[in-house]
Amino acid sequence: MRHETLASLAKKVGKTVTGSAGMESFKGISIDTRTLQPEDIFVALKGPYKDGHDYLKQAQEKGAAACVVQRDVSLKKPYILVDDCYEFLDKLGSFQRKLFKGKVIGLTGSNGKTTTKDIIYTLLSSQGACQKTKGNKNNHIGVPLTLASLKESSNYAVIEIGTNSPGEIDKLSAKVMPDIALITNAASSHLEKLESKAKVAKEKSYILEHLKKDGIAVLPRDSEFYSYWKERSGTKKMVTFGSNEDSDICLSNPKTNFSKNQISFNLNYFQKTIKCVMNGIGRHNSMNAGSALAVCLALNMDLEKIAHNLKKVVYPSRRMEVNKALRGSLIIDDSYNANPESMKKSLDVLKDLTDKKRIFVAGEMGELGKDQTYYHEKICKYANGRVEEFLCIGELWSEGLRYIPEIGKSFSSKEELLDYLNANISEDSVILVKGSRSTGMDYIADKLKV
Repeated sequence: MRHETLASLAKKVGKTVTGSAGMESFKGISIDTRTLQPEDIFVALKGPYKDGHDYLKQAQEKGAAACVVQRDVSLKKPYILVDDCYEFLDKLGSFQRKLFKGKVIGLTGSNGKTTTKDIIYTLLSSQGACQKTKGNKNNHIGVPLTLASLKESSNYAVIEIGTNSPGEIDKLSAKVMPDIALITNAASSHLEKLESKAKVAKEKSYILEHLKKDGIAVLPRDSEFYSYWKERSGTKKMVTFGSNEDSDICLSNPKTNFSKNQISFNLNYFQKTIKCVMNGIGRHNSMNAGSALAVCLALNMDLEKIAHNLKKVVYPSRRMEVNKALRGSLIIDDSYNANPESMKKSLDVLKDLTDKKRIFVAGEMGELGKDQTYYHEKICKYANGRVEEFLCIGELWSEGLRYIPEIGKSFSSKEELLDYLNANISEDSVILVKGSRSTGMDYIADKLKV
């Protein structure tokens, strides 16, 4: 942190330190006692279900340097009393962003944000000190928290920006003020509040409005919304990526080697071709890598020198994780989240594994609004010819199962589904588990792993 003492931190937000002279130093900022590190400052956010003020004792016991609170409390540690802890984070984040001299990469999209963020981070870290959004903390709390943690010594910061309702990306992008703005894609997600795919694309476009004057937009050339986003970019410079031959970064010949847990593809740009190899499975991850390399190109980096760092990429938890499973089978844990487009990509991964008995275990997809039954039917139809078994939980699948009577089976509980798998999987089985976070499909994935 740039702030060397508690007093200097408090001064930035127009407050003072209580319980000490404020000359103590600190390391970082935390909003969660479970992940708080010694000498962090603990910010006691009050949410709809939990109040951070109830965890002040734990924060002290874990070695917090100080606490930020919005009501007067009795603490052994120094504290900063503020009017609103959320406002404190916002103010501090804005202050740190204005001080930051490095390049800020902001990214948004319906699918692949967190994975792409981690790929960009890996590539940029080979060129200088880089920071990133921790996990998927990409909302009205996570973005200010990331900004508040920016270090003066860092050369780059990769900040993920998410949304589930209109206007969020506009507000968050205004705080981030990116030098490079990447849109990975727009798909049918969060439709309960965003209503349609076109409105999802519009929501994503707000990141382009908050690009710095000399900023660069990085856009997916394959997207049906490319022309719309290009128009929204105005006169800003652009770098495009995709399989379209007109892309600045053109990807071709993507291949997945399941036995080696590797993806390979050709990267074509400026009449050059680079053979790229990275860990992981799923051809869609080659496009995530392509977008990350497009960001590097926008930063004037030598792609031939940087591309080999793709082999160092570590994927976020529960995104296409391959593990050994019961009875000698294999499991692909993709249970982190789901929407129609990501469901299709997961089914495409199984399609290529023709030497295996392919089993897709599906939880429902959430936040799809009035057309939720339609989208579940669409996935059932898409599964035909890609898997030997389509095993699902949830009423939303019932209509779609009519289209796949030979492979589709519905279960009333996770235990019932697990009992079926225990009795029917073997060494030649590969099981892919996926569903929206609300369905808790990670429970099934963990029960199958050995």
